[in-house]
Amino acid sequence: MSTGEPNKVVEELNNYLDQLGKWLIMWKIKVNADKCQAVYFTRRRKVPDPPKLYRRAFNWSKETKYLGVTLASRLTYDKHITNINKRTRTAKAKLYLLLGRNSKLSLKNMLLLYKTILRPIMTYASPVWGAAAKTHIQKLESTQNIVARQITNAHRYIRNRENCRTVNGISQVSSPAGQAKTVH
Repeated sequence: MSTGEPNKVVEELNNYLDQLGKWLIMWKIKVNADKCQAVYFTRRRKVPDPPKLYRRAFNWSKETKYLGVTLASRLTYDKHITNINKRTRTAKAKLYLLLGRNSKLSLKNMLLLYKTILRPIMTYASPVWGAAAKTHIQKLESTQNIVARQITNAHRYIRNRENCRTVNGISQVSSPAGQAKTVH
């Protein structure tokens, strides 16, 4: 869809949904309209009338999940980054015996665990949410710094940048376009 008058956008969407409904009936495909979601991406407070499928209106949702990315109506990615942070911390807790301060694994093996398990969780679909606000990205960076300290058994007075340099392989989450950038 394009930007413009909200009512015109919904009118075009309803025309398309009417055509889709006819096609679904022709091919005898049933769609549960109760499970359908529509998100109106805007910063405006007022949203137009809801779209209709099979002449049944379904309400606008505040957010939806598509391919593992939580898309909110304001496209701030706050909820998505909070979910990523939560999943990363959960995985870190499960790996504590291997990545913890008293682990007998070598630094190389701990770094391998980080790169193969934790970093993919943190950077999944990062080109999509890579333009999120700095405050949201900083949530992920703080989790990343905690993991780096845990891996290297660093004291609290050592700076995070120094810690990442000594590890030489933990990359910043906040790099452009979501590409992992190694700190040297």
